[in-house]
Amino acid sequence: MSMEAKLREYRALRRRKELLNSAKEKLEKSKEKLINLFVPNIFRNMERDKNEEVLLLEEEEPVRNELKTNLIMEEDPFPETSEEKNQESWRYFTIKWSLYTIIWVTLYAIFLKLQFGAVFFIVSILIGICLNTRTRPKKEGEVSAYSVFNQNCTSIDGTLKAEQFEKEIRFGAASVR
Repeated sequence: MSMEAKLREYRALRRRKELLNSAKEKLEKSKEKLINLFVPNIFRNMERDKNEEVLLLEEEEPVRNELKTNLIMEEDPFPETSEEKNQESWRYFTIKWSLYTIIWVTLYAIFLKLQFGAVFFIVSILIGICLNTRTRPKKEGEVSAYSVFNQNCTSIDGTLKAEQFEKEIRFGAASVR
């Protein structure tokens, strides 16, 4: 085989790789444009904020270990929880729920044609309620809606406290503000 034949073969192989890479880049860019069209900027920024929150949580862990060593016979103030290791990205979340919606609307249209639309709607609502009731333990650092379960019994901002409720009953709603 001559040197020119090897050179032609090498150039053809290199050209194929370049075409393949450019096609992949174009596909990725079009996918990004499509995602950017459907996913608002707020959601994309939230994904970045979550990464910052994870860094903050990692910095807080040594405090917890110090508290554990100080408490000998006392109960652990931080309940053991299982954190989700794989957080969903907003792209995956949007695509997944878009597919669920399309499938649900399609099935609903089929059941409407079969004159079982109301039954399908009620059954799907019941399934949605069952799937959305929380059965897993809370994440580490997550504040409970019931203030007695939080550290130092701190309540969530915006919740009605007993003292505030008592003032509103006695003196009216304008007295609290």
